[in-house]
Amino acid sequence: MTSASTRKKVTIIGAGLSGTLMAIYLARRGYEVHILERRKDMRLDPITSGRSINMTLAARGLTALSRVLDIDKILDLTIPLKGRIVHDEHGSTKFIPYGSKKDEVIYAIKRNDLNMALMDIAETYPNVTISFGQRCTSVDKTSGNVRLIDEDTNEHAHVESDFIIGADGTFSTVRQQIYRGERANYRQDFLDCGYKEVYLPPGKHNTFQMEKHALHVWPRGSSMLIGIPNLDGSFALTCILPFEGNRSFAALKTEAEVLAFFNGHFPDVTPLIGDFARCFLQKPVAMFLTTKAYPWHDRRVVLLGDACHTVTPFYGQGMNAAFEDCQVLDGCLDENGDDPETAFAQFQALRKRNTDALADLSIENYFELRDKVRSPLLIAHKKMDMILHGLLADSWLPLYTLITHTTIPYADAIERYRRQCRTARLMGMDLALLALAGWIQGQQAVKQFAELFKQASPPEQFVNKFEASKSS
Repeated sequence: MTSASTRKKVTIIGAGLSGTLMAIYLARRGYEVHILERRKDMRLDPITSGRSINMTLAARGLTALSRVLDIDKILDLTIPLKGRIVHDEHGSTKFIPYGSKKDEVIYAIKRNDLNMALMDIAETYPNVTISFGQRCTSVDKTSGNVRLIDEDTNEHAHVESDFIIGADGTFSTVRQQIYRGERANYRQDFLDCGYKEVYLPPGKHNTFQMEKHALHVWPRGSSMLIGIPNLDGSFALTCILPFEGNRSFAALKTEAEVLAFFNGHFPDVTPLIGDFARCFLQKPVAMFLTTKAYPWHDRRVVLLGDACHTVTPFYGQGMNAAFEDCQVLDGCLDENGDDPETAFAQFQALRKRNTDALADLSIENYFELRDKVRSPLLIAHKKMDMILHGLLADSWLPLYTLITHTTIPYADAIERYRRQCRTARLMGMDLALLALAGWIQGQQAVKQFAELFKQASPPEQFVNKFEASKSS
């Protein structure tokens, strides 16, 4: 057993999701871990967020969590989601399962609930401390020292450590510090759309007003609404719009314009969300961004999670990838005899290609959700995936299954799926896919014609009068 006097000291900047989980991993290794967090303790001083506070846990995140804690304590905070429900403009819905097996589900959870649970678990270790209201101002890559300011007293202090982990998010101070005077690449890209949250309250007796075991999507071309359930019966709705233009946040300036927009594009939602327009206008527009950075480490400092790879949320993998970081970094420390510099280099080599691949895939999935989710060709592709999976079992896995329900490295999972598709093309599957897409398009046309005919049909009272006049 490592004695307190010989323990390696680690400073983690950021008590968010990845920072607290990494602290648990390191505490189990016998390290003395000190987490510095700029914000106040959310367990004592609840915070509200301008960004989406709902997340989804999948295989990668669950695997990383289950290595160091009782996963049932986390699952108690979640709602299992079996698939996606797509809402069209006429109020019709279509359920698309997340997998073909019973256990191929994802789990909805509030960000803050999960974060507080991880803080509580981390603090059960006597060698973990969390200090709140502490703003990191600089890090010393050579000595491992961290300088900080107390947000309440404005007092300056410093913390000594054997190595530092920057888990301080997308706009990481640690990343900025280690890149100063160094050859480093950093890229930040924004989508041309943003988002606001809309609260859909529970029904009577805290019942769910929509199916609770599904993620709800309202795709409308340049706009989209996404709904994720909460344990109390409510839903967190994320309204996604362009920043500028005719159908954009800039165009919604009054409560009447907000209501008209929602009534026109999401008519089945408006009756459920009550008087929301004023609150909607008061909220700031949040941004979707992607960051790619290199390197992730320098001497005694390493980056983790969003600090080195922020991805958009459209594949539901940002948190899962950050948790997987913790598991991989712990494995690298194990393989390298707790030699941090060698472990950090190995960690970067194992993870960067995969998180870069995830970033690109997440943006592709945004356009799929927004524009193509009702495309006959895409629907046919998904159906063909499921047919082949059913026939060939694990010899053919859909891309979503590979990313969400396995722990195959992201880049390897994408390459495996591409190999499957190349093989299918050689077998003539493209012709079958086109035939299936044509059949689906025909079915959609029949349904649309029926809807138009129904809307254009004369009122029943008029028909009855017409029939009566004929008989007379």
